[in-house]
Amino acid sequence: MTNTENPFSGAAKAEVLRALAGDQDIDVRARVARQPGTTPGKFRQLANDPEEYVRVGVAENPNTPPEVLLQLASDPEERVRGYVASNPTTPPEVLLQLASDPDEEVRRDVAGNLHTPPEVLLQLASDPEEDVRERVAYNPTTPPEVLLQLASDPEERVRGYVADNPTTPPEVLQQLASDPEGYVRFVVAGNPNTPPDVLQQLAGEPNRAVREQVAKNPNTPPEVLQQLASDQDKYVRREVARNPTTPPEVLTVLVLDFDPDVQEAARDALQERKPES
Repeated sequence: MTNTENPFSGAAKAEVLRALAGDQDIDVRARVARQPGTTPGKFRQLANDPEEYVRVGVAENPNTPPEVLLQLASDPEERVRGYVASNPTTPPEVLLQLASDPDEEVRRDVAGNLHTPPEVLLQLASDPEEDVRERVAYNPTTPPEVLLQLASDPEERVRGYVADNPTTPPEVLQQLASDPEGYVRFVVAGNPNTPPDVLQQLAGEPNRAVREQVAKNPNTPPEVLQQLASDQDKYVRREVARNPTTPPEVLTVLVLDFDPDVQEAARDALQERKPES
């Protein structure tokens, strides 16, 4: 189809969007606000729309000009400011402004934005609201020194998010492996980046759920999987059988396990590893 046949191509599309930006229908204006081809001038117009729903469309659009996002960062509606805080193209100075927003949800959105500057994440790591600190703890762009700080947070859920973060340094995971809360140790045991020596430590946990996580972890060393293949709990042994890194000789032992579920899991694993004829 050529540009003359398609009214939503190139300049024709821009002209249509300009006309629709002033439409009486709220839904039409909101759709224009979310379009990638909307012009900077129309973004500015729609940022002043009386309807929150329309301004939200402008706030979440990654093509919205920086100066318009700056304007919307002071919008009276928390929802609009929240979308600015989540927008991947929001300028760093605007995210810094929103990091001090009076609304917890806006600060939480800043904390979860992958483009939030490190110094802003550091500021939010001391936020009084647990939900905000949780977002910082799980943000994969959070600096290691901030994750280390949050590993000592008084709230176990914050520490749990640090334990679950794919970029948490090994030394921080090692610290969290001795956390007083079983939930945090459970999350460390499931992190695929947890070092082998830490997983070996957690394999001796009295908490069965933690040992299960170690048995599932693809980073668990063969000798630890062999150890867990003799675990007193059948669910731990079954997870060893299901782990794709469990050595064949361990699976051969588990085929003879007294629990039928473990036997079946081991048989299935061995069958999957047979070379195709």
